[in-house]
Amino acid sequence: MQASSPVTATWQPRTVIALLGGYFVLFGIIVGGQGVLWFAIMRGLDLSAGTLGAAQLASPLVSVVLLLGGGPLSGMIGKKRLALIGLVLLGTSVLAIGLAGGIWSLVAALALAGLGFGAVELAMNSAVLDWEAATGRVVMNAMHAGFSAGAVLGALSAGAMLEQGWGYPAVLAVQAACCALALLCTLPVQYPPVARAASANDPWGALRLLLTLGVALPAIISLLGVVGESVANSWSVIHLQNLGASAIVGGSAFALFNGTMFVGRLLNTPLVARAGARVSLLVSAGLTIAGGVALLLAGNVWLATLALALVGLGVAGVVPTALGAAALAAPGRSGDVAGALMAVTYTCFIICPPLVGQIADRVSLQAALAIVAISGVALGVLALRLRVPVPTR
Repeated sequence: MQASSPVTATWQPRTVIALLGGYFVLFGIIVGGQGVLWFAIMRGLDLSAGTLGAAQLASPLVSVVLLLGGGPLSGMIGKKRLALIGLVLLGTSVLAIGLAGGIWSLVAALALAGLGFGAVELAMNSAVLDWEAATGRVVMNAMHAGFSAGAVLGALSAGAMLEQGWGYPAVLAVQAACCALALLCTLPVQYPPVARAASANDPWGALRLLLTLGVALPAIISLLGVVGESVANSWSVIHLQNLGASAIVGGSAFALFNGTMFVGRLLNTPLVARAGARVSLLVSAGLTIAGGVALLLAGNVWLATLALALVGLGVAGVVPTALGAAALAAPGRSGDVAGALMAVTYTCFIICPPLVGQIADRVSLQAALAIVAISGVALGVLALRLRVPVPTR
């Protein structure tokens, strides 16, 4: 194994992990806020549920393409530059969504968002893996908890702004300003040193990793784990408002979902450390099944809100736990591991929104939510096949 860049005296672990945690919070603010705004955007542009779901394909589709080539790309230009470029693209795309006047301009804005999300997602997750390798500490669940905390803030603030009469373009402009602030904070920070395996420069590295069981199984697990999150991000507020919730109640319910994800990720950190990834994922599967069934059967706003919170607790630890398991199977390849798993995870955001939208158009949105419970069952089956050593103390 050979270091791609020397360890320099200017690298400060506490500073860089604070910055990386800030990226996760920013992601949460944007995703949480937009989860509340989709209903207003759908009404503002006069779109059906199916049309909105199809439009939402653009962002994750572009992200998947970028993530699959992300390992060599991050090695070529550096993870810090990749993060800076991603923040510019993300901030611009958020403004473009607010200015969209129809379906095609919305699709174009969402495609640009896919580039921004993919670039920052790759930079922050792979840099956290580098930080863990350099310091010997495990913080991935805690970082993803930052995303959930940001999503609570984003959902509550977006719901409150809408309730106060703000238009969704104004809310999106605030999100763009947050991207600009993150960019300024990034400029003076030195990223962690990168230790890479000899195969890390393979342009097809992420795809090759997905053909190995040690990475493929965690990748599929991460996809199943994000089904509930995808449904919540795109459809939960719309579903609650169909049940009669106001904008502020819908936003608060979505914030509660992300709040239980925050708690779940904090609790998952010691669970993984003590019992291992397999036990953690089995617990996640059970909670997701219970929450998904409750969401399917809930007939009013309050029961649906509680079911949504249970789903959040269930899916919370799946992606960070799967990332850690995959990293153990491919040491020294943080860019390829992060790119491979996040590409598969984003595939869920390609499949779920239009699938749920089409079922909603043909049957009902509530019936379409059965996909959450089904994903929990599949997650449990695959978790039983995962073989990751339980950490020794």
